[in-house]
Amino acid sequence: MDTFDVILTARSNTDLKPEEFERQKAMIKPVMEWDPSTSTWRTRISSSRAEQVGNVINTLFEAAREYGTVVTVRLVPADQADATVASD
Repeated sequence: MDTFDVILTARSNTDLKPEEFERQKAMIKPVMEWDPSTSTWRTRISSSRAEQVGNVINTLFEAAREYGTVVTVRLVPADQADATVASD
């Protein structure tokens, strides 16, 4: 079976009321790394971990629906599949 790696980024909706913004962060924090200086989330997932892929994607689409979080997905080229997230 072929596998893939993707890098997911999400930009928090900073126009929310403070309590909604905190709920948005609480929803996404278990599945992605938070960078408060840019209000951006980031993670790298692999299809070899199907349960994690489903959990992350479901969380992000729920955050997008509920809070207007902007989600971006980028496929990692095959020749970079073994590289770490930090090098991307």
